This record gives sequence, C-alpha cells and structure tokens, in this order.
Amino acid sequence: MRKPIRVIISTGQGRLHLIQSAIYIKKHGTIVKVITGWVPRNWIPDWLINLLGMITGRKDKLAIGMRKRSPETLKNNISGNWIAEFLVQGLFILSKLRLIPRSNSAVLGWKAFGWLSRPLIKNADIFHVRSGAGAGGAIEIAKQRGMKVVVDHSIAHPDELTKQLNKATKRELPTTDKFATINPQDDFWKLVLGDCMKADILLVNSEYVKWSFIAAGYPTQKIRVIPLGINPEFTAKKQRYTLQNDTIRLVFSGGFGSRKGAAIIFDALGQLRKKGIPFEFDIIGTIANGTVVPDWAKSTNIRFHGHLPQSEMLPILLNSDIYIFPTYAEGAAQSVKEAMAIGLPVITTRQSGAPITDQANGWLIEDDNPEALIEAIKKLSRNVQLREKLGTGAAKIIEEGHTWDQYGLAVTKLYEGLLTQ
Repeated sequence: MRKPIRVIISTGQGRLHLIQSAIYIKKHGTIVKVITGWVPRNWIPDWLINLLGMITGRKDKLAIGMRKRSPETLKNNISGNWIAEFLVQGLFILSKLRLIPRSNSAVLGWKAFGWLSRPLIKNADIFHVRSGAGAGGAIEIAKQRGMKVVVDHSIAHPDELTKQLNKATKRELPTTDKFATINPQDDFWKLVLGDCMKADILLVNSEYVKWSFIAAGYPTQKIRVIPLGINPEFTAKKQRYTLQNDTIRLVFSGGFGSRKGAAIIFDALGQLRKKGIPFEFDIIGTIANGTVVPDWAKSTNIRFHGHLPQSEMLPILLNSDIYIFPTYAEGAAQSVKEAMAIGLPVITTRQSGAPITDQANGWLIEDDNPEALIEAIKKLSRNVQLREKLGTGAAKIIEEGHTWDQYGLAVTKLYEGLLTQ
C-alpha cells in the first residue's frame, strides 16, 4: 500500500485560494501542512481585527477573511507566519507615508515570509508554494531536504501584463506613483519570476496564463493547468432570462479599475445612454484608486455597492441579465466563473482566462474595444434564447470541470506523477 504523500503548502501573504486548495487536497488522502500569514486566535475580537484592517487601508471587514484562514478541517495543520505579515503591512504603511516605494516594501516583506518559513519546511515530499513566498531561501531549503517544488502562480506573465496595461493607460491614466503601486517591471515581479524558474512544476489556473509564460520563453513541459474550484454559494441557478420592463440589467463584480476595463465599460455605457437604450448597472466591488467615474455615471441607474460578502452579492447576480468584464489581463478571474456558475450570460475577453467558447457558453470580445462591448450587449439584450443558451452552457461547464473536489483530485494526481518521475 502506497504511503500518503506529505505536502507543505505555503500561501504567502493572505492567499485564500491555497487554504481552500489545502482542504480538498487533504480530502483526497494527502497529509497537508499549511504555512500562512497571521492566524488570529479565537480570543481576539473581530472588532480589533477590523480596526487593524482599517489602519492598513482595508475597506472591507478584515475579520471575515482572516477567520477563513483557519478552517476546522485544517486547524491542527496550520502554522501562522505572523511576524512576516505584520512586517509587510508595516512596510506598506511606510509606503503610504511616501518613505519607501511599495515594490520595495513587497520585496522585503515576501523575502521575510520565505526566510521565516524555513524552519517549518521539513518532513515532506512536496513543497507547494505561492510564487513569491519561495523567496528568502524557502525553495532552496525545500530542495536541500529532498522535496519536489510546485510553484503556484495565478496571473499572466509580467511581460503580458505590461503589454496589456499599456493599452489601458491610453484610455485611463492609472496611478503610476511608485509609493502606491507595483509595476509589472518592478523588482517584486522579478522575485516572483525567480520562484517560477526554480519550480519543478509551475501550476497555473488557466490556458491563458500558460500561453503567456510560453510566449515569454518558459519551458512548456514544466507547466500544468488546473482550474480552481468555485465556492458552494454559487450552486444556485438563474431561473429567469426575460427582461424586466425592457431594461437590460448589467453587473460587474471584483476590483473595479483600469486593468479590469473600467474605462471601457464607462465608454460603452455612455454610448448606450446617448442612444436611448435603457439599462441598469450594478458594480459589486471596491473602486480602485485613480479610477475616473464620469459625472453621468453617478445617476440612479448605476449602483456602486462596494465590497459585499458572497451572501449579499448572489441575489444581485441572480437578478441581473448580463455580466460584463472587459478585462485587459487576469489569471482566471474567479468572479467571471462565479457568474458563469449560476447561469448568468457573460461578456468578457480572452484575457479573463475564463473557460469560455465564444457564443457557446459565453461571449468573447476583443480587449480594449468598447464598440465590441456595445455590440455584444445590444445583441444579447434582443435575444432571450441566446442569453439562456449562454447562461445554461456556462453553468454546465463550471459544474462539470471547475469544482474544488475536482481541483483537489487533479492536484493529488499531479503530486503522484511528480514523485514518480
């Protein structure tokens, strides 16, 4: 009988998807230990955690996310690297005070995370680490101790990000303040790529991310694509595809800013407004700093909800007609997959990384093209059968291939294959 595989999963600073990954990897028989950031003790009140979040600039309630770091099934298998997390947050505060560039803060904080993780990296077969969290000698110590290294990377290659963000800059000037942002060409991304190059396997979450790395010269044979799962809250399904009062209800979720296509959306909706096409638009998520919101968009048919918990977001999605997400670059946008999971027809770009076949289970448009977004909205708004076809097709593909249980099984098989090489 084969001995269980022993895996250490290092999430880096606040990476929730790897906590969820660990739950389902463990479910399939792997012995899992997790290294993450600060895990608040039960006796620490939520109000204090939320206060710390406010101090560090969080606009949502920090306690909700922090409590998710220690799920019941992993509570005895988690080590909290709290010193590194408090250090990086302190450095980010110094960045806001314009005392140190944000990229430098990130580099120092992530190197500290890896360095402080080293004593915990032992007695395992696999070191599964988020890109960036392997710095500071963490990957090197894992290899010295005989472990195979899986580096988990969840966004397009920095070269692709740079190219795509240059397009966005022509439409809307996002902040390039070195104290407020991290540019794809900064040292932080060099640190991240350094981890990727040291990997035995680079694990990515979409074919788009894989393509971007191959285009940048990364070895194809070292890349594996395994899509992330969708949380159980999104098993509810849309029941009605007809319009209410002949008004198309549009919705967006996620951080709303330049990279996500905010300027494209406002350009397209402004033209629809001038043509007298009735619409409503819900924006669920935080508005990124520097995002230009035109005066006309502050009218009553556009609602800015800010960050919402999933339980409050879901009814808005279910009552919408079309989900729009004209992004310039992602990894595999979970927000798009959540909309697909409930059967909402989606208009997005190839760069979203979503598992969409154009006009079969979603509508793909060219990036940086408001006219394409307008045309897609108009065609879908006139065709209830097409909206239902795209929505039901989207729900089916997510249900069949994008669950957490499927993810856990696929990663377990990846481990097994890596150890038999």
